[in-house]
Amino acid sequence: MGKQRPALAALSAVVCLGTLYRVHLRPWLYTWGARADEIRATLPGDELVQAPGPRTTRAVSVDASSADIWPWLAQIGEDRGGFYSYSLLERAVGADVHNADAIHPEWQHVHVGDTIWLARRYGPAARQMVAAVQRDSHLVLMSPADFERVRRGQKASGSWAFILRQDVGATRLLARGNGGAAGHFWFDVPHFVMEQKMLRGIARRASSGRS
Repeated sequence: MGKQRPALAALSAVVCLGTLYRVHLRPWLYTWGARADEIRATLPGDELVQAPGPRTTRAVSVDASSADIWPWLAQIGEDRGGFYSYSLLERAVGADVHNADAIHPEWQHVHVGDTIWLARRYGPAARQMVAAVQRDSHLVLMSPADFERVRRGQKASGSWAFILRQDVGATRLLARGNGGAAGHFWFDVPHFVMEQKMLRGIARRASSGRS
């Protein structure tokens, strides 16, 4: 029995940590910065994904119009304007990202079916496809496999969307994640770290460059 006590203690600690994460930390990670109505809202891209499944809604207020924010969203991508997050971490995982501090006209034309690279060195799987886009409103991305499912009239297993909503004296920039790898600790934490920085990075650039 004595030899079993350390193992039982370790198991109890793991269970406690898992419960703490699911009950307290994960809800905060999943809804960082978002308001109750934004969390409940049906947003662009939701209709393309099978439900129910894990969902994240994160948001920031931006002191700029949707027209001033949109160009920064339109040019995201490894070989384009980057993701406005932590450059060192992006490069540490193999992405050749250089986050832009200026709007590039050559990257402003985004269409359904376009490829947005995450890390080209890992091949075709390391990319997202534009599944839906409306200027100054929303950009919905998903994996190539899910994009093909949607083209066949089926539901995707996941999506990653950015939505602009007008607010009093500001614009709300939302990031909505549906399904995919969400729900797994190994994905949830690093994705939160990078995405919240991305939202803040876009907000800073758009606010600084507003007309």
